[in-house]
Formats: sequence, C-alpha cells, structure tokens
Amino acid sequence: MKKLPIHPSPQENSSDWLPLKRTNRQTLRFQNMPSRSEKGHEIWLLTLSDLLLLLTIFFVFLFGTILQQQTQGSYSLEPLAEASVKSAKSPVKEQPTFVEDASSKEILTSLETDLRAMLGNEEGMQEVSVTRQAKHLVLAFPERIVFDPGRAQLKPAAKPILDKVASLVSAHPDLFLEVQGHTDDRPINNRRYPSNWELSVDRATQVVKALIGLGLNPAQISLKGFGEYRVLYPNDSDSNRLKNRRVEIQFSLSSQL
Repeated sequence: MKKLPIHPSPQENSSDWLPLKRTNRQTLRFQNMPSRSEKGHEIWLLTLSDLLLLLTIFFVFLFGTILQQQTQGSYSLEPLAEASVKSAKSPVKEQPTFVEDASSKEILTSLETDLRAMLGNEEGMQEVSVTRQAKHLVLAFPERIVFDPGRAQLKPAAKPILDKVASLVSAHPDLFLEVQGHTDDRPINNRRYPSNWELSVDRATQVVKALIGLGLNPAQISLKGFGEYRVLYPNDSDSNRLKNRRVEIQFSLSSQL
C-alpha cells in the first residue's frame, strides 16, 4: 500500500504559522466620515454665518436710509427757518369764530315773531312753545298734540301747524331744520319698537316726511332720535314724563346745529 504523507499538525510547527488579524470592515467604511458632533458644529457655523450676513445687510440698509433722510432734511430746514422768522415777525391771527351778524339776528327775530303769532292764532296750540337760544330757535310740540302714546302716526290736528311751519321756512331758503324726537324713561318693547330709540327716530321721521310733502327742500332738513336721554325735567312724576315726551324743530342759519 502507498502511504499518504502525514502533514505536521499546527502544534508541531507553531513557529511557522502567523496569526491573522480580523479586519473590521464597518470601521474601515466609516472611519473617514465625520461624526454626528462634527456635523452639528458645521450646521451651527452655517446658521451663524447666514445670520451675520443678514444683520450686515440690515444695518447697511438702515444706515443708507438715515443718511438719505438727513440729506433731505438739510435741504428742507432752510425754508422752514425762513418761514419761522417771518411768522415771528408777523402778528398771530386768531381762528375765525362764528359771530351772529345783524342780518342773522334779524332773520331769527322775524321768524320767532311769525311763529309766536302763528301759535296764538291756532286753536289748541297753547302748549306748543317757542324758545330762542344762542344760534337757533326751538319749536317744541308735546306728544299729545302730534302722536298717541307709544305710536308714531301723526295726528290730523298736527298737520295744519306743520303746514304753516313749512310756509314760513319756504320764505327763508337759507334756514336749516333739525327735527328731534324725545321720549320719557318708561321702557317700550314691542315688535315695532324694541326700545325708545326706535320710537323717537320714527316720530322725527314722520314729521320730516310731512314737511317734505308740504314742499320743503330735503337738503334743508335733518333728523335725530334721542330716546329718553335728553329730558327737560326729571322723570320722577307723570306730569314731568308728559313734558319730556315731545318733538322739537330747531331752526338755524347754519347746517351745523
């Protein structure tokens, strides 16, 4: 038989064998890549550089704006200085104030005389009052003459007096009228009038409509509703409440009453 060669065991020739080191492929793959901390530092530096760039642009723009304003101001200061010197030399003129001249007084006086004469000749109008104030006349109608309580339909008795008022105003086209509705403090709450505001405005509106229907120019008339907030007397009795429920017509020579 042929004998097979016998290989020496590793123990017999241990000096002839070199130990092999295991290579960590994962370490070789990532050893050249930056760590997470290094990435974070790089991102922070990029953000900081962008911020500094934006701040630099902002301050340059701000500086340019201020410089431009100062340049423009240097040119505009001289005319202002000259104007201030001239104004200091010239006397100060006061703002004009409204002064009732003789013609205005004459018109209002004539109108007051005509209104009082008209009321004196009209039966049942003794409670209608005419009051002269600083810049206008006030013709006040008690509620019972023109309206029923809680309603805004003109009574037939009010139409003759309104017709005469319209005739007087037509003779003075420079007059302006403001019709005002007033109530007492007793609350009203129904489907038509949720409060005294609506009632007072509706009453003033009906008087204005009647005057326009009698030929007055709508540009001469305005209206307001004050509800219970413009009383003549304290609302502490029935008689005072009756006096507070009224409609007023203010006559003036100016549209600013």
